[in-house]
Amino acid sequence: MSLPTSTEPDLLRIAAVVPPPGIDADQPVREFVADLRARGIRVTGLLQDTREENDNCFVCLIDIETGTSYPILQCKTEAASACALDTAALIETTTVMRRIAGSAADLVVFNRFSGMEADGDGFAAEMLDFMSRDIPVLTIVRERHLPAWRHFTGGMACELPPDLTALNAWFATIEHLA
Repeated sequence: MSLPTSTEPDLLRIAAVVPPPGIDADQPVREFVADLRARGIRVTGLLQDTREENDNCFVCLIDIETGTSYPILQCKTEAASACALDTAALIETTTVMRRIAGSAADLVVFNRFSGMEADGDGFAAEMLDFMSRDIPVLTIVRERHLPAWRHFTGGMACELPPDLTALNAWFATIEHLA
């Protein structure tokens, strides 16, 4: 992991956890968020949770502040092609991000930067809003979306491995600059 030097503060405020293929990045991000909140740091946004029930796999977005779960995707575990995106639930999660936009946050977490954001949809507008207000932003970006992420951020973001040590080092740098 390489962090930018303190002479490059713009780079420090935006970070992406970039997991290698097949590695879960959600768990270390959840642990990181829980640790920060336990220290009294105001972390807001959405975390992703995936769970299996019966023959279904559910992807939910969890509001960090309220714990409200928004099931956005349901897939049959036997056939990945039988997935259904709940666009109404996804739209509802954008209201979470707009709600927190008016409040002070030490860190805003977005569950993913993926295909929708790469196309300018999904949470792209909300991400840009927080970034433009110099509020630290953290998200997860799969390798296949890195070129779009780098373009989206103008190359002004840290790329971190999915581990608690790297996340804590990045945030300690932000706290030092604050």
